[in-house]
Amino acid sequence: MKPFLVLLSLIQISLAFAGGGKDKDFYMPDYIQTEAIQIVRDSFGVPHIFAPTDAEVAYGLAWTTMEDDSKTAQFLYFASKGLLGRHEGIQGAIIDYAVELTRVREVAEEYLANCPQDFKRVVEGYCAGANAYFVTHWDELLIKKAFPLEPVDVISGYMLGMSLMAGIDGALKSIVEERMAEHIPDQPDYPIIGSNAIAFNHNITKDGNTYLDINSHQPLEGILSWYEAHLCSEEGLNITGSLFHGGLSIFHGTNENLGWAHTVGAFDKKDIFVLKMKEGSKKYYQYGDEYKQLDKRVAKLRVGLGKNHNLILPVRKKIYWSEFGPTLKTKEGVFALRMASLMEPRVAEQWWRMNKAKNFEEFKSILAMQGIAQMNVCYADKEGNIYLLANGLIPKRKEGLDWEQPVWGTGPDVNWTEYYSIDELAHFENPECGYVFNTNNSAYHGTAPEENLDPANFSENMGYNLEVNNRSARFYELMAQYDSIDWQDFLDIKFDHQYVKDTFYFIKKFPIMDAFDVTAEEQPDLADVIQHFNNWNWRTDSTNLDFPIIAYTLYEIYYRSTDEQEKLFQTDSVARKQFFVDCMRLAKNRMIKTFGTMEIPFGRVHGLRRGDKWVPLNGGPENLRAAAAKFADDGRLTVWVGDSFIQLVKFTKDGPEIYSISPYGASNKPESPHYTDQMEMFSKQQMKKMSLDKNYWLERAEAIYSPQ
Repeated sequence: MKPFLVLLSLIQISLAFAGGGKDKDFYMPDYIQTEAIQIVRDSFGVPHIFAPTDAEVAYGLAWTTMEDDSKTAQFLYFASKGLLGRHEGIQGAIIDYAVELTRVREVAEEYLANCPQDFKRVVEGYCAGANAYFVTHWDELLIKKAFPLEPVDVISGYMLGMSLMAGIDGALKSIVEERMAEHIPDQPDYPIIGSNAIAFNHNITKDGNTYLDINSHQPLEGILSWYEAHLCSEEGLNITGSLFHGGLSIFHGTNENLGWAHTVGAFDKKDIFVLKMKEGSKKYYQYGDEYKQLDKRVAKLRVGLGKNHNLILPVRKKIYWSEFGPTLKTKEGVFALRMASLMEPRVAEQWWRMNKAKNFEEFKSILAMQGIAQMNVCYADKEGNIYLLANGLIPKRKEGLDWEQPVWGTGPDVNWTEYYSIDELAHFENPECGYVFNTNNSAYHGTAPEENLDPANFSENMGYNLEVNNRSARFYELMAQYDSIDWQDFLDIKFDHQYVKDTFYFIKKFPIMDAFDVTAEEQPDLADVIQHFNNWNWRTDSTNLDFPIIAYTLYEIYYRSTDEQEKLFQTDSVARKQFFVDCMRLAKNRMIKTFGTMEIPFGRVHGLRRGDKWVPLNGGPENLRAAAAKFADDGRLTVWVGDSFIQLVKFTKDGPEIYSISPYGASNKPESPHYTDQMEMFSKQQMKKMSLDKNYWLERAEAIYSPQ
């Protein structure tokens, strides 16, 4: 009888969670007048949202976000509500577990009880807009229990997003898989995500204007893809740029006075502490001169089973908390995870205040909030100021310890509570050379070589990297050619797709130069492949006839198993070379099978695909024109990450000239005319003009409406 009773109870639970109704109440603030909100869609479907107040703009932004991609926008809030396991099964439940373990919702609730009223109204306005949309589009709500969206969901969602970008999933995995002796990577497993950010001012531009390149390298679809919007209120908000689906404001973009770009920064974002338990006890751990008891709770998770996750399985999991933060028990011992991003709830507020900044000093004062626990900032403004900040909430850790490894957490002397201020972080302000940049390279290299920073002036415990990557090496090579630049030079730098031969590496820093040492005498059946390697000009243009087989070879390497990839790092050069030879042969066979030849332009085999539409694309991994691909079912290489939303800005005496492009279109709904309408322009490196002038868009509107 027991199996039958278990099955019956599971069915009952599943049915209980399948209910809900669109008549469920949600909070509609009395300060939101929906008829006052004006949504203007331009000819590309990009939303321009105008309203009297910031809160009403947030309402409109929530509405347009859901109109264009309600599915993607819901995912982070499923996680913040502990509902991802119901929708995604076991993998989603792992994130739900992390939310319970880290107590981000409690931090968010405490913050909302005391946060500034002007920002709280923005959060409430956004929630009201999302909820109103789902009341009228109930069928698009993937989990009915997720309704209504509440401010705590938004704030904890931001915190969770920051923590995921800081690598919390990798840290937790390292603990539970009992491999704490290994170095814990700082970044999640997105090895080919990066970003470029460049700013030039009058010290180097021929026209005396200031240029800004906003160019992150993100997945082209999914929760880390960009959504473009223009937000304008009568309370001083007027900015255009992009955000992740579900964001309250622009994450990077340009207002009437200034603009900024973000790149992912490499520094030490988290620490693991080993707790010394009291002898004979599983509850008490040493903390200074006393023993403290672990706080124990039970996480109540829900895991969707079956093909569509319709069968809901309840799972109970013990979770612990110590003075250091979330704590886990394993066979190896008891470990605590400490991350600044889990303790800082002001990330959304800081971004919103950055949206409204009027000048450099105000912008820096907002950065000094340090609500954004990571993300480098590359800044430019109409006054000619340029600035690069290797931004992050970096703890002031006890000196003399190896913080790349787990540290004994025996007392408050190692339990950091203070952070370096933005003035103490690596930064560059208005250098004489006239430019700042970051390509996810070393925080100490952000301008001309003679004006770069000395790492000896910073604590090693900050964890800043010392990396020179392909993009930074190529940027320096390009800048060596210029005494001054004009707008066309700026475009040429941004869209450059040349590798520097001496520093070239592929995804995951594969040491691939052995592949160029294979000879036709050694491998006669690969003579034609080897000839392409020898003839390659180190460019990734769409007409290139040599790069296709090279790209296929490198992707064959990248998509091998981790164990196979270890052959790349063997000291035996013969074994390394044989691995390359094997991948060359696989690549040749794949191209011959798919196309009947290797003599085919790169743009025929490498491009953007959405639905039935395909366009060629130049660029490659770690190019300034960044593009990384996967093998598609038809054998071609389909780009999935790299150049995504791009905004290029020229600050002139008459205001900013703004140009942007997205890889696909403004809508993620296949039935929309704006599902693929920017693809060809993106392929051709063309940009569309953007403006902060309301009348400009009213005169050119494709549609004007209110979110009713």
